[in-house]
Amino acid sequence: MSGRKKSEVGSPKSEVEKKSEVGSLKSEVKPKLEKENNSAFNIPQSEIKELPTANSKLPTENTMEVHHHPEVEKKGLKEYVLEGLMIFLAVTMGFFAETIRENISDNAKGREYIRSFVEDLRRDTTVFSYLIGFDGKKVAVLNTMSPCFDTIANGRRSSSCLVPLVKISAFNHNLNFSDGTMQQLKNAGGFRLLNKSDKDSIVAYDHVVRNYLNFESTLFQERQDIVRNVFDKLLNFKADVEMFPDSGRSDVKTPLLFSTDKALLNECFNDLLLYKRVNISQIRMVNNLKKQATSLIKYFDNKYDL
Repeated sequence: MSGRKKSEVGSPKSEVEKKSEVGSLKSEVKPKLEKENNSAFNIPQSEIKELPTANSKLPTENTMEVHHHPEVEKKGLKEYVLEGLMIFLAVTMGFFAETIRENISDNAKGREYIRSFVEDLRRDTTVFSYLIGFDGKKVAVLNTMSPCFDTIANGRRSSSCLVPLVKISAFNHNLNFSDGTMQQLKNAGGFRLLNKSDKDSIVAYDHVVRNYLNFESTLFQERQDIVRNVFDKLLNFKADVEMFPDSGRSDVKTPLLFSTDKALLNECFNDLLLYKRVNISQIRMVNNLKKQATSLIKYFDNKYDL
């Protein structure tokens, strides 16, 4: 009995038993290996598919855009020349259009200057006519100075003939030209908007005006002041007040002469004579101004149908 058990325990296993045990082990291990072989580590790289995640990008075919640069057609020399010519013509036409527009605008402004200048001339001719009439009356009175001098120089007490001479030579009227347009033409560059003939006509007239103003402010005003000064020395104050009252009366009761100095009296009449001459010169110059102004008015009226 004991020997039997001993043989059972200690005896080696048979070949059949070993094979059966190996087979059973393989059957147990095989499912495990199959599971392991099906894991991601044993799948070929080409067959691995990425699982979508929250931060994953869109598929490549949707995200990537292939930009194909269009093929640029090569142009020939004629086409480049034609394009350059078209650009040149466009710029040239734009330049001409702008030039024409500026010319139209400048012509309109120049015409407006002419119209305004003619209106100034019309006002001036009215002033010229008044001054010519005023100086004409003055010269007519001054023409009586010679017989008046004889009366006073002969010792006669009556000096009433001197009253109209004193009154008419006591003051003068200066010419106030309507020169607003002329100043704009000079200072605002208005002359560049006029054609040459119009500009030359206006400049020639302005030259005459400036000559007259120079005469008026120098020679004429000088003679006017001299006559006033000599009258201040010669005339009686009371008689002077009576000659220029507010009522405008012409009779003088007080003896006119304060001094009987014959040299001073002679000086007074000499100054009156020179004063008469400058008045005649003034009439001549104003007549010339009126003639030129009237001629310019007619010229511009006919040319621009003002």
